[in-house]
Amino acid sequence: MEVRRLMATVFTILTPFITGTHFYRDICVRLDHFVDTRKGLWRSED
Repeated sequence: MEVRRLMATVFTILTPFITGTHFYRDICVRLDHFVDTRKGLWRSED
């Protein structure tokens, strides 16, 4: 019982960090795709 409580506490503490990391990574991937798209448009004008 004590181990379960400890695991639940650790999970509760870590969950915001895990979801925050996932959210941050998702934004970075989208931003990277946007930058690549802009570079492609920039090159096509040359």
